[in-house]
Amino acid sequence: MSNLVQLVKNEFIKLHHYKSTWAMYIIIGLLLIGMGMVTNFVVNPSLMVDETFQADLMQAYQSMGLEVPAYDMWAFVAENISLTSFITIFIIVVAAKIISNEFKWETIKLLLIRPAGRGTILTSKYITVFLFALVLILYTIILSMIIGLLFFGVDSWNPTIVDNMGSGYTEVSIMTSIGMDILFSLISLIVVATLSFMIAILFKGSAMAIAVSIVIFVAAPMLTMLVSQYEISKYLLTAHLNLQSIFEGSPIIEGTSLGFSITVLIVYYVIFMVIGWLTFKKRDVAGN
Repeated sequence: MSNLVQLVKNEFIKLHHYKSTWAMYIIIGLLLIGMGMVTNFVVNPSLMVDETFQADLMQAYQSMGLEVPAYDMWAFVAENISLTSFITIFIIVVAAKIISNEFKWETIKLLLIRPAGRGTILTSKYITVFLFALVLILYTIILSMIIGLLFFGVDSWNPTIVDNMGSGYTEVSIMTSIGMDILFSLISLIVVATLSFMIAILFKGSAMAIAVSIVIFVAAPMLTMLVSQYEISKYLLTAHLNLQSIFEGSPIIEGTSLGFSITVLIVYYVIFMVIGWLTFKKRDVAGN
């Protein structure tokens, strides 16, 4: 265990030696600052509230006798949870490069002569990828709160809102709503990043891993709709990546339930993990 902890620490430090890693922090920061400035100085926040709370959502507030909340820090944070899509793309790149760079720079041999076994080394890299994902998500939330507080203030530190919780609209705390959004995004991130990790191990390069994983993640709805008339479409990975819409009752493939989607994602995840681990443990690196 101590070897694994030290390896994860080393991998995390090594990851932050790359300029591309710091570029990810900068890009997220600039996007958040830009959105905060546009919302505050260009777009009228009250118009954004009107645009968000339309039709059935507005009716839900009225039927429960609740006031539509003002646009404040929490609204800004909730709005920018969508940046987890950017984070997923960043993590796809990290997952591919953390493996492929060892083959590219021919440091894989030096890595494998250490006392730690192949499984431990690979586990440390895998943990590092998702530790970095959690750091980016936490960074996005904290920075969103700071920017939102500066530009829009806060009406309450844990306001109650109306949100679709699967069985219909209900009263929940804003923290619960944001937490659910992050959880659904994180599940998809883990599966797609694991796919990128596996492809990088199979082909010892990052280009294919990044390209395939990003196409699957970004074009998931379109790819699924192309084959939606076939029964096999409900078993495709792309049909289950948007767990949020499935939870809210709007799946791409009709009749798909949250439980079924999670089961399919688990099956794909296990397949990706087994293929990646077996390939890495058996790979001959003498020729690299």
